[in-house]
Amino acid sequence: MRSMEMAEPRTVADALRALRAVGAVPLAGATDLIPAVRTGQMRPRLLVNLKRIPGLAGVRAARGGLRIGALTRVADLLENEALAAALPLLVEAARDFGSAQIRAMATLGGNLCNAAPSADLALPLLALGARVEIRGEATRELELSDFFRGPNRTALRRSELLTSIFVPRPGPRTGTGFEKLCARRAMDLALVGAAAVIQVRADGLTCAKARLALGAVAPTPMRARRAETSLEGKRLTPALLREAAALAARETKPVTDLRASAEYRREMARVLSARVLRAAFAEARKEARG
Repeated sequence: MRSMEMAEPRTVADALRALRAVGAVPLAGATDLIPAVRTGQMRPRLLVNLKRIPGLAGVRAARGGLRIGALTRVADLLENEALAAALPLLVEAARDFGSAQIRAMATLGGNLCNAAPSADLALPLLALGARVEIRGEATRELELSDFFRGPNRTALRRSELLTSIFVPRPGPRTGTGFEKLCARRAMDLALVGAAAVIQVRADGLTCAKARLALGAVAPTPMRARRAETSLEGKRLTPALLREAAALAARETKPVTDLRASAEYRREMARVLSARVLRAAFAEARKEARG
C-alpha cells in the first residue's frame, strides 16, 4: 500500500475543500475502501475523514418522513426505535447486511456511494422512494434511482458529498417485503435481492401504489417499473402478482460471473419478485382490515 495523507475536517465546507485535491477520497466506514486500496483498485493520495463532522450521522424526523445522516452506521439503524416503527423494510435489510463487525463500521451513505449492483440497503430505499441530499458548491436533492449511474458510479461530482437520505413515511394500508439470495445469509454479497412496497385502497384488494426494486441483476440497483405499472390501479390476485414478477425478470440485465449465471439470476429475480410482492400484498391487506 502506498503512503497516504489524512485530512481531518470538522465541517462539511472544510471537507469539500479537502476533496478538491488531486487523489482525495472521502473516508466513512472504510469497509469497501480498505479492500480496494489493498488490491490496488484505488490509489488515493489523501483520505478525507468525515467522522469528526457533526450532524452527518443519526436519524431525525422530517416533514413527511425521516432523514438519515449518510454517516449513520448500519448497526445504528438496527437500534433506532423510530426507524423500526416507520421503516421496518430498511431495518429488515440492515439486519441481513454483512457480519456484526461490518455492520459496526459500515455506513448507509458509504453503501450507496459504493454503488455496487448488489447493494443491500439500496433496495428498500428505492422501493420506499428515498431521495438523497448532496452538498457541493450548492445543495441539491436527487431521487435515489437517479443517483446510481453504473457499477461503482454515482451522480456525485468532484468535491461533492452525500450528506443525508430522506425517506418518506409509507402511507396507510401499506405492506413491504424483502428477500436476499446468497450462499450464506447476511455474510455474502447477494446473488439476487428484491424489495417491494404495496399500498392498497380501502377495499384491501386494489393496488394504489406498487414499488419493486431488484439488486445484482443489472448494472445498478434498479426499479422494475413496468412490473410496478402492471399492478397499479388493478385488483390484485395471485395470478397478477405472478405476471408482474415475470415482467420484472424480463426487465433485468444480469451478467454471468463466478457466482452465478445470467440465466440463473433472471430466474431468481422472478422467484424473489413473486415472494416479496406476495408478502407486501398480504401485509397491506392485513393493514387495511385494521
